[in-house]
Amino acid sequence: MTKIYCAKYLVPGNAPPIIGGALLAVNGKIVSIGRFADLRRAHPEVQVVEFPDCVLLPLLVNAHTHLELTDFPLWAQQFGETTEPDNFVDWILRLVRVKRKLGKKAYSCSVANGIRQSLAAGTGAVGDILSQYSSRKVYQGTMLHGVLYLESLGHDPEIISRFRNELRSLLAEERVGLMQLGISPHSPYTISADYLKDVYEKCFRQNLPCSTHLAESPEEIEFVVHGGGDLAKRFYPSVGWKYLIPKGSGCRPAEYLHRHAGLFPKNLLVHGVQLSGREIELLAKQQMSLVLCPRSNAKLKVGKAPVAQLLQAGINLSLGTDSMASNDSLSVWDEIAFAHNWFGGECDAPTLLKMATSGGADALGLAAQLGSLEVGKLAEFQVLQPETAVAENEIFDYLVAPGRTEEIVQVFHQGETSV
Repeated sequence: MTKIYCAKYLVPGNAPPIIGGALLAVNGKIVSIGRFADLRRAHPEVQVVEFPDCVLLPLLVNAHTHLELTDFPLWAQQFGETTEPDNFVDWILRLVRVKRKLGKKAYSCSVANGIRQSLAAGTGAVGDILSQYSSRKVYQGTMLHGVLYLESLGHDPEIISRFRNELRSLLAEERVGLMQLGISPHSPYTISADYLKDVYEKCFRQNLPCSTHLAESPEEIEFVVHGGGDLAKRFYPSVGWKYLIPKGSGCRPAEYLHRHAGLFPKNLLVHGVQLSGREIELLAKQQMSLVLCPRSNAKLKVGKAPVAQLLQAGINLSLGTDSMASNDSLSVWDEIAFAHNWFGGECDAPTLLKMATSGGADALGLAAQLGSLEVGKLAEFQVLQPETAVAENEIFDYLVAPGRTEEIVQVFHQGETSV
């Protein structure tokens, strides 16, 4: 199918906004982009879909989320877990208590709900962490692209052996729907050193996508460096790991990953709130990508990522909503608006939009398909209709302001509307 889509403003994502812009899509791919007048003149016979007074731009990328926890607020209420945690470890303990009371069907329903919410919010790709592997089948037939990271953790050799066998079988599938399968060794504080290194070497050797939570909280720093703190005193006993607490490594999380073969470009790191200057230099040297989750970090009171230093170091940054266990929505638009305020002058509007589009696409290995509107990429875009007129010099300020989710009027996947 061949169509020209035009709007008052077209924001390619990799070039300046085009006033009176348009794109020509043929069979789900972009074959031309530019001013509507020029495209119309070159293709007078092609059907035109007009969006006057609207902004047309790429679909967003939610580079880190846990869609299996989309229904967490309902579960917490159902099980009487309505008190907001005071700190990071309290939050983990509540999460564990709630998850222990759930059946597998609940997770599949939650993933399906998360996919629906993501698509409606103008998201085209996700980096989704999945602990309940059977729920992966929900992605069959959906329009979301991305990576489905199968979560793995633990210290007990018998449990680790079961993880290895199950992952070996599942990874042979390679894809579920439009999602590539990968592995997520959860974090330095939830997985044995030997198993962590084993997972990283497997991913590097087989060129598998990988993702790791890193330097999220002060509690993690205390545990990784010294082997102590609330994670050792409260979390480990609560999950039956009381006698499996490792000794402190004497080094910070990024260096810990480096020692265990974990700093390679296909290992997508998440959070980075507590990274030091030396760690940032190390990540830049190893060409790592990092997903920032500012709303989750704020809600869990773990601190604020050093975004200015990360940008200065040249690290590829993207945005993620994390889960509904630590956030209020799955909309990356909402994440952008919060981040604009949260980071203040450290991160300007064009940079935030890049993080939510091409930065996320790069992080998930999708740069050839998504992240910007350009010739050869998929015709995956959304249309926003502002409530009030937006001047040419106000486009980026408009895009990072609150309320964009509610202004989405159309979402297109490979040239076909879905909303």
